[in-house]
Amino acid sequence: MTPLRPVGAYYIADLPDRAIDGKPLKAALIGCGARGTGAMINFIDAGNGLSISACADLFKDRMDNCRKLLKDSRNNEVASDRCFLGFDSYKKVCELPDIDVVIVASPSLFHPEHMKYAIECGKHVYCEKPAAIDPVGYRTFILAAKQAEAKGLCIVTGTVWRRCRRDYIEAYKRVQEGYIGRIVSGNVYWNQGHMNFARRRPEWTDMEYMLRDFFSWNWLCGDHVIDQMVHVMDVFTWFSHLKPVRVIGMGSRLRRLTGDIYDNFSADIEYEGGIHVHAMARQIDNCDNRVAEIIQGTKGSCNSVSGRATLYDLDGHVLWKYDEEEAKAKFKKHDSWALGHVELVNHIRKGKVINMAESLAISSMTCIMARESAYTGKAYTWDEMTQSDLSLMPAELHTGNVDMSKFTIPLPGTSPLM
Repeated sequence: MTPLRPVGAYYIADLPDRAIDGKPLKAALIGCGARGTGAMINFIDAGNGLSISACADLFKDRMDNCRKLLKDSRNNEVASDRCFLGFDSYKKVCELPDIDVVIVASPSLFHPEHMKYAIECGKHVYCEKPAAIDPVGYRTFILAAKQAEAKGLCIVTGTVWRRCRRDYIEAYKRVQEGYIGRIVSGNVYWNQGHMNFARRRPEWTDMEYMLRDFFSWNWLCGDHVIDQMVHVMDVFTWFSHLKPVRVIGMGSRLRRLTGDIYDNFSADIEYEGGIHVHAMARQIDNCDNRVAEIIQGTKGSCNSVSGRATLYDLDGHVLWKYDEEEAKAKFKKHDSWALGHVELVNHIRKGKVINMAESLAISSMTCIMARESAYTGKAYTWDEMTQSDLSLMPAELHTGNVDMSKFTIPLPGTSPLM
């Protein structure tokens, strides 16, 4: 076998069930919704001496529910004077001097600015995916990642396949060793039923409704081609170590009833070296679903269609698959979300820097290119998109009413959004 890159030139995660003991670490949570609530439990459960010490959100009811769950299930009480509401609440928790880690689990639009401010305040960061949903946010995220490197701060991201030690980590290692030869193409899929959405209540303003239903609005989530497909897109980024050169895509809205986003996408992504990847994303009920990746090499493929990342030769014979019995005997915890916090805590306590931000940013920008191409019908290159001034951030953030007529469903072939 000819290795794709030499041993030591790529990172292999070492993921025990629990983090090593060491300095107590206090975390602040930005975003008390479902994913944020899950992330805070994952952090506390990662090891000894870990606690949630501050919270930030826009809505008191979500924060109250989050605090109650934390107290009832983990005996971790967050003092009222360390709980902040409002669009600037992220600054208040980041500025607390005793906070070591900031967990960014706010709506996707806010990830770049929230991570940037946490880094400026000298905090380690666990940031949920995606890195950004527009080019301006992408550049903010990249700059924050470089500042973290300069300060010796750790960043771990919520692309959970990188913590699947039962199959993905071991498959990645073998692909780098040359099991499937040189990577020449790929297919990635995130096809599922509709996502959760919030039914509007009479007492909600326009902005409160959209913020509570952020998975339905492009300016908040970046559409599901970013919010969900970024996971499988990140697998190809991880395995190939490549950036896209050009993307052309298509999509439409067939059955979705809420918000202003599409419910299906298809894109051809050309990477460095003329390598093409077909990416597909769909959120429509009662259809055949698939969440998987196929990475094709000159000697075989890495294929997760069966539910586990498995290596095959060109005739379809198994080259390698993970031994499930070995996994059960060796480890007790296989929750990839939880293991991400084990990885972060171990690096902090060992004094070893880990920075996963740039890779997530590349995967996120790939999905941004696919969305913009589908919305407009235009092909976009990496250079023009990363240099674009496109920003989905509103000129003013508030929780009042707005002109909802401006939130229209994109129509390809009319005018570019950039």
